[in-house]
Amino acid sequence: MNQFIPIVGTIALLGSAMVGGIFFAFSSFVMRALAKMPDAEGIAAMQSINVVVINPSFLGAFVGTAALLFSLGLMQNPGA
Repeated sequence: MNQFIPIVGTIALLGSAMVGGIFFAFSSFVMRALAKMPDAEGIAAMQSINVVVINPSFLGAFVGTAALLFSLGLMQNPGA
C-alpha cells in the first residue's frame, strides 16, 4: 500500500494546484469583471456560471482532489 503514496500524493498535489488556480482566477478577475457589470447583467452572468460549473470535469477535479487527500491521509495513518 505504501508504494502508492507518492503516486496518490502527486496526483493530489496537482489537483490541489488546479483547484487553487481556479479559485485564484475566479477571485482575481472573474468577480472584478462581474462587479463592473450592471447589477442585472452581473446576476444573470453569475447564475449562468453557477449552472455551467456543475459538470463532470470540474466536479471530478474538485471532489476528486478532496477524496484523494482523504485517502492519502488514511494511507499515511492506517490505524486511525
